[in-house]
Amino acid sequence: MPIIDRYLIKEVTLTLLAVMPVLLLIFLSNRFVQYLAEAAAGRLPSDVLWALLAFRSISVLSLLLPLAFFLSVVLALGRLYKDSEMIVLTASGISPLRIVQTIGAAGVVMALLVAALTFYIEPWANAQTNQVRKRAEAASEIRIITPGRFKESRQGDHILYVERLSPDLEQMHNIFIQSRQVDKVNILSSQHGYQYTDKETGDLYVVLEDGNRYEWTPGGSDFKIIKYTKYTVRIEQKDIPVQSSLRELTGVDPLLRNLDAGAKAELQWRFSLPISMLLLAVLGVLLARTTPRQGRYAKLFTAILVYVIYMNLLTVSRSWVEQSVAPPLFGMWWVHIAVLAVVAVLLARQMGVRMPLSIARLALRVRT
Repeated sequence: MPIIDRYLIKEVTLTLLAVMPVLLLIFLSNRFVQYLAEAAAGRLPSDVLWALLAFRSISVLSLLLPLAFFLSVVLALGRLYKDSEMIVLTASGISPLRIVQTIGAAGVVMALLVAALTFYIEPWANAQTNQVRKRAEAASEIRIITPGRFKESRQGDHILYVERLSPDLEQMHNIFIQSRQVDKVNILSSQHGYQYTDKETGDLYVVLEDGNRYEWTPGGSDFKIIKYTKYTVRIEQKDIPVQSSLRELTGVDPLLRNLDAGAKAELQWRFSLPISMLLLAVLGVLLARTTPRQGRYAKLFTAILVYVIYMNLLTVSRSWVEQSVAPPLFGMWWVHIAVLAVVAVLLARQMGVRMPLSIARLALRVRT
């Protein structure tokens, strides 16, 4: 590999190693706050937060890598323009097309990496995320409550309050349970209790010891107080079978065998991410062109805006395919064709090709 090509790739790679962790940290911090909110609300156990965050960081790499590489190209080449190194390269016979070819070759390698992430690694990470979530949902509701707070069951028919839990989270102290049965209201109170899960059915049971049961009909005069030594309450918490979705299917064959609109949209989306990586790599070279006075960050806002528009168009076209609004043959390909046309126009301008003048000359030749 010529020294110029190595130098350009080195500059882009060093910038990528600086940009990628920042983007990943921004995304993960936002996702971590959401997981903390779910854990604080009692919808998610705190011991699965890091596992969810790890799998989520893997599944988002296919989206962040094109953006990170695109920005790295713009920033790295922007520095070369600022320091007048690009002027020296141009004077040495290095044309814009040569730079496009060098960065495009690196973009092909990155596109292959994104393809591996999109077709194999990301579906695996999505499947692991769903399994962790569903295992947590199928686990005991008592394990995800905070002592001293009221907790409503998923079905909405029980309200549970536990003042204190033992270190192993099995024994409960000062328990309060309210349940509704048709037109009656039951309140159970106990000083001690424990929980267990039926191994055959997966149902969760809470066993109260030495307490009272209060039963009455709202608006009526009937009121009962029943003392008990042991009272068992079943809270419906059966294991939820893990079902695979389109986002969890690895490879191309399973999606090709599925002929519905959702599978077609998912397949086109997975092909679109590597294609976008390659197009953004070339587009980054063309957008990075600045004057020394403008600085290396002059085109940063433009690059971010272009990426946002590109991804939003892909997302909209994906929803059109899923909803059968647009035919699959049209699908998301028109977005890539539009970006490719922009790349061709920008490259022609930087190469000094004047499209209208060329067309005029061709028309003149035809007349003569």
